[in-house]
Amino acid sequence: MSIDKSQWVKIADELQSLFCLIQFKYQDTVISINRGRVSESKTHLFVYIDSKLNIAGGDEQSEHYNPLTPLFWCSCSKPLYSKSRIADAEKMLGKRHVKKHMPYMYKKHTFLTPVFPNSTTLIRQYKKIEGLSLLESDSTAGGLHE
Repeated sequence: MSIDKSQWVKIADELQSLFCLIQFKYQDTVISINRGRVSESKTHLFVYIDSKLNIAGGDEQSEHYNPLTPLFWCSCSKPLYSKSRIADAEKMLGKRHVKKHMPYMYKKHTFLTPVFPNSTTLIRQYKKIEGLSLLESDSTAGGLHE
């Protein structure tokens, strides 16, 4: 059974709380979302696939790769070189020379991570997944059902 709009609103409220645990079911896999501390004052949402947080599951070259990670994990991209380093190279060598002979300086590295910085990005991504259903848990028993 798919998740309707009222359930998505309740899920968003639950994910924004300090202590949250939301479980989804996709095919035969249980996806758990839990809020965890990253630092003393920061928390993020962590995605567990079948109660496991396997970092190697997001790397396609790894033997532990899980094909469900592109669906449920956050896609992040970071530049290979910082803006200040690119600016220094452009200042020393000229912008045209850097773009022609060093195009790798402008490339970005894209990777998957099981950590979402906030609930809006997670909900936006999960709404697009067909066949996702909500599992009932103790914290969501007041209105969220499978």
